[in-house]
Amino acid sequence: MSTINTNGINTNYPVPGENNSSEGFRTNFTSISNNLDTAGEEITELQQKSVLKTALSGIPLSNDMGNTLISNAAVRSFRATTYNLGNALSGTVLVDTSLGDVQMGTVTGNVTFQFAGWAPTNTESAIKLRLNIANTTAHITFPSEASLSTNLLENNNGSSPLIIETAPYGASLLEYELSTVDCGNSILIDPVNRPWQTTQVVTRNTVTPTGYQGDKNGDVCVAPSIPHVTVTETVAADDTLLTLSTSDFYENMPIMFTGTLIGGVVAGTTYYVKTIVADTSFKISATRSGADFALSDATGSMQGEPVQYVYFATGTYNSIVFNEDGNRNVTASDATTDRLTVALLPGNTTPLINSPIVFSGANISAAGLSANTTYYVKSVPSTTAITLSQSRTNGVADEVVDLTTATFSGVTADVYVGDNIWKRVQLDSF
Repeated sequence: MSTINTNGINTNYPVPGENNSSEGFRTNFTSISNNLDTAGEEITELQQKSVLKTALSGIPLSNDMGNTLISNAAVRSFRATTYNLGNALSGTVLVDTSLGDVQMGTVTGNVTFQFAGWAPTNTESAIKLRLNIANTTAHITFPSEASLSTNLLENNNGSSPLIIETAPYGASLLEYELSTVDCGNSILIDPVNRPWQTTQVVTRNTVTPTGYQGDKNGDVCVAPSIPHVTVTETVAADDTLLTLSTSDFYENMPIMFTGTLIGGVVAGTTYYVKTIVADTSFKISATRSGADFALSDATGSMQGEPVQYVYFATGTYNSIVFNEDGNRNVTASDATTDRLTVALLPGNTTPLINSPIVFSGANISAAGLSANTTYYVKSVPSTTAITLSQSRTNGVADEVVDLTTATFSGVTADVYVGDNIWKRVQLDSF
């Protein structure tokens, strides 16, 4: 409330037509002066303490509330401030929380975060830390005050100081919310975009036994499903099964049959695709790479279900990509020998045998193969050639994949050599 008081000002002085004393003038002038001084002090205080939409003339705008309580307010369209920590975060990085509500940066090397500028004790202070991951092997270390979060974050070391030992596989962005109620003496870190526990198992386009950088003991995933087919006829003359499409099928692919069975197949039995005869027909065998399964003539509507798996990581990724720093180009394929022509393979090539291999570059389809799909090295006939298998049994690559003859460019191959940390469990129909 204003303390300006005009009661001491005689608004009827001087009196017209009379000889008025000068004291009355002095009394009025003194009261006016005092009230102007009071008004000046109150206006100055308002200028210093008020929240303003824009700056007053000649005075820098500062809406720092100084931890003053605002209560019972309805708000709309509030925005968070941002602050760029830099595009090459490594070493020790100090995060001043007062500089922005969302602080961003790119991790290029091992980085240790320290924090300052938290709000006073008994108030919650929080920021978001948004990290682009340019180096997937970099360690991200948080201060010992963050030890409360060891059961929340992926790929952490489980102790203090809290260290994200490597970014999870496929993660190019890690975002965390950090909060404290005791001025940073204890910090809780919650994952924003990658929760430790989810309501759905992760789907992987490629699942290799050795895994990928960022895989860790306890990870669970499934591979994309291969659509089931409806078998409408079995032919005894050539032991083929007829269907609308064999798209995505591959030799030695496990398959089970359900529904109204025809042709002599048995429910609950795992068979293997022996031969893909055409786009609409295939043969099966009772064992991997076994003889054609003898079928009888029949028609009907039998469901063919490609066998699916759930994959569990029982170790932490430690593989290397063979010849990672060298030339991994793949340039040609030959249908006669089923060999791929590759750049010169240096050194000992024995570790390549039975190892998973994944191709990058859409041109690999010219060889009859698919990019971003796991194959296995069957053999290395020379230092510039390899053969492949689509599957592996007990660690050994199965039949050689049939290739088409082609030349192409822009294709590279990664062969992963290391411990087989991923195991699988077959999913059965019910």
